[in-house]
Amino acid sequence: MLALFEIELETLNKGEIPPTHGHMVHGLFFKILKQTEPELCQSLHDMNGTMPYTLSTLYKHGTRPGVLTNEIEKGKRMCFRVGLCNDNLVSSVSMAMNKAMITGPVAIAGVPMKIMAIRLLQTEDIEDIEQGNSLNAGNWRVFRIDFQTLTSFRSEGRSLLFPESRLFISSLYRSWEAAGGKVIQKETLRNLVESIYAVRYDMHTGILDMGNYFISGFTGYCMYEIDKSLNQEDRALLKNILKIVPYVGIGYKTTMGMGQTACTIIPEKDSNTNTE
Repeated sequence: MLALFEIELETLNKGEIPPTHGHMVHGLFFKILKQTEPELCQSLHDMNGTMPYTLSTLYKHGTRPGVLTNEIEKGKRMCFRVGLCNDNLVSSVSMAMNKAMITGPVAIAGVPMKIMAIRLLQTEDIEDIEQGNSLNAGNWRVFRIDFQTLTSFRSEGRSLLFPESRLFISSLYRSWEAAGGKVIQKETLRNLVESIYAVRYDMHTGILDMGNYFISGFTGYCMYEIDKSLNQEDRALLKNILKIVPYVGIGYKTTMGMGQTACTIIPEKDSNTNTE
């Protein structure tokens, strides 16, 4: 099961949230989970490879990830999102968050906060995604990815600052496999990558201070078009991979607030006008 939760917080004192605070949300997540599931918490901490969860940075209540002012007043509402990719995590995290809401305040960057609400924003089963898209691949050719928080791809110790198809397809496919999706052959993945090209974008680079090091990345949007020659079966596979974007994010350090993204498949008649 895939699930996307929104955790709503209310500040109990005024304070300041630093621009780079994804690691603080990560720390809070583990502190809360450890109270009810210490063994699961340790197994996640020790895990290598693609993680079965993602975390957003804090954002202003009623908006989306990436929208937050640093100075925080008492009584301010803000949220963060938790994307989960297996049944065990969905039930365990839900139980842990509900317990934390009852037992007392939490804190991020030294600012005490109370959990006010836990919302299930959306949920899907991998099998339903696969079955639904195989029956309704459609004739769409354009899709848009919004990179809401700083996104980065890493290769040989360097940050790659443009979301080429080979980079985001590779990132999403690793998450697809981790979530239990069916294996896609390498030749098919290569064909998908070669059939996708950027047609319009508006992006800006940025940098995060992670304490001991800096990470460069980008935010903004990019629109992509798929080649007319891509067959219906491969279009369905691409649609499967894109469907999991809200739950898994894209790129590097998605468990610390980076790579929060949204994907929109655009009807062909609207592909020349949807640029906002």
